[in-house]
Amino acid sequence: PVLSTPIVPVPVAVTPKPVSQTKVFNISGTNYAYTPSEIRVKKGDTVTINFTSVSEHHDFVIDVFDVQTGEVGEDKTASVTFVADMTGIFEYYCTVGIHRALGMEGKLIVE
Repeated sequence: PVLSTPIVPVPVAVTPKPVSQTKVFNISGTNYAYTPSEIRVKKGDTVTINFTSVSEHHDFVIDVFDVQTGEVGEDKTASVTFVADMTGIFEYYCTVGIHRALGMEGKLIVE
């Protein structure tokens, strides 16, 4: 006779995929700084930057994500949206004149 063993299902742990979120940051540029000077997001998040130039003309650039607002006049705002698709610490900065050399930089941290 053939003995049959019942098949018992084995539970398998399923790790949920992280849910990407939309993160919105309001960043202002003055002579010669950004506020805030550091922002944090998770890999995969969609990031919107609303950049306002509080004094003079400034811009907002993150090279690795191909983000650039273009030059923004005093009391004007420009917005850019991108997906933070890699982890690391990335610099954002102003390309107008020597503003970057004068300290107009910040950090985007993607975890």
